[in-house]
Amino acid sequence: MAMKKTAKPVATVDEYLQQLDPPVKQALEKLRQQIKKILPDAEEVISYQIPTYRLNGPVAAFAAFPNHCSYYTMSHAVMKSLKEELRDYDCSGVTIHFQPAKPLPIILIKKLIAEKLKENKTRISAKKTATKAIASKTQRQSTDEEQVNKYMKVLSHPLKKEIEAVREIIKGCDRKIKERVKWNAPSYYTSADMVTFNPRAQQHVHLVFHHPAIVNIKSTLLEGEYKDRRMVYFADMKAVNKNKKELQRIMKELVKLVES
Repeated sequence: MAMKKTAKPVATVDEYLQQLDPPVKQALEKLRQQIKKILPDAEEVISYQIPTYRLNGPVAAFAAFPNHCSYYTMSHAVMKSLKEELRDYDCSGVTIHFQPAKPLPIILIKKLIAEKLKENKTRISAKKTATKAIASKTQRQSTDEEQVNKYMKVLSHPLKKEIEAVREIIKGCDRKIKERVKWNAPSYYTSADMVTFNPRAQQHVHLVFHHPAIVNIKSTLLEGEYKDRRMVYFADMKAVNKNKKELQRIMKELVKLVES
């Protein structure tokens, strides 16, 4: 038997090895030292009750069983990339089984660890890139909204409150909708520009729906028989409130058309 019958949960690799029969303990202690020599900066821990080595993520692990020992590559990709080198070994999933009397050669161990380190490095690099992209996008969206807030703060318009109300209606229609200052006015978009205020019109709130898909939406609120756009006008807050649901319907339907 590889593991003594009195085996108990352990906290350290030394405790783990102490529970093993001498031949198995000797084989795995040798494997342990080989791994530590290849990975001098790795963290040695007990994870899921087996010795594990981490460096920018899990790299290797080993364990003793009644009929064999196992080396864990921690990666299906590593197993696949070294398929030829592993063809003569008893493999299962991410695990290589071996007998204490016939340990894995150091050359193979080095290759397994090198492949896993490359995978970990690639994963971390991709994660950092994704994190930077998300942060950049979030910052850009925040900056865009701040620009609109600044624009509205200095806007001089007799229907400024009505414009703010329409602005909130549009933003609340779908989480995909973003706002920015474009064409010198608050403008709204998802993957494409959809609608923009025309603040030069002083007698009413004027929305210009300029995405061509707008012509496929039927509504009494949409005015103009233009080839690729429609207009919406609100004379006062009463008109904004009265047509709120219809404006929401138009915006939601437009988002679906733009994103489909």
